[in-house]
Amino acid sequence: MALALLAAPAARAQQGDAREVEAKKACLGGHPDRGIELLADLYAETSDPTYIYNQGRCFEQNGRNADAVVRFREYLRKATNLAADERAQVQARIDVLDAAAHPAGPAPVQPIQPTLAAPAPAPVLVSGPDAPEATSRARHLRIGALAAAAVGVAAVAAGVIEGLRAHSLAQEVTSDANRGVYSQSKFDSGTRAQTLEVIGFSVGGAALVAAGVLYGLSRSHDEPPPVTAMIDRTGAGALWRVTF
Repeated sequence: MALALLAAPAARAQQGDAREVEAKKACLGGHPDRGIELLADLYAETSDPTYIYNQGRCFEQNGRNADAVVRFREYLRKATNLAADERAQVQARIDVLDAAAHPAGPAPVQPIQPTLAAPAPAPVLVSGPDAPEATSRARHLRIGALAAAAVGVAAVAAGVIEGLRAHSLAQEVTSDANRGVYSQSKFDSGTRAQTLEVIGFSVGGAALVAAGVLYGLSRSHDEPPPVTAMIDRTGAGALWRVTF
């Protein structure tokens, strides 16, 4: 009877290790629901919040960023003894995934309302006094738009490359697991590649949005609003002509 009692914890530990390997294979093999289920069973049995963190990683590896953020936040809530630097790293991962799931759009542009100017004695077309300054601003805004676009394209390209690398490593890990071999280095490399993919797409998307906003602002400075004065049979008047 004593031998049976001693053997039971070892058997449970071995069973837990087997389920961890199966969960990793499911997450990397494109079956996140199965991996999440196995990790939930392990957490229910051990109350180890590491399994909640691994659920977040499983969702992240399969492109379900919103679900990953929920699990990472739950991990921070459950892991009360987590060191400050580790908590900061998890929070940084949450911020990156949250930004990727909810990219910020350009600020709304308020319409310019036309206003009436003072009457003029004769018809005349006058350009605004700050036309050279407006042209200079437009040129600088276009330069900024081109720079932001270049950064955005480069970041998106880097994200694509890292995504392809992560996919390739995931296939290798799955193939190795099917043969009974597991490589932690490949798994870690795939994880880093996937994180860089998310960062590349997030930074690239934000830069391209910024480039669009800057270019739109430069267009608004191309032609300063002229004033047209006119006289008709009823009297004199002046009208602002505003272009967008």
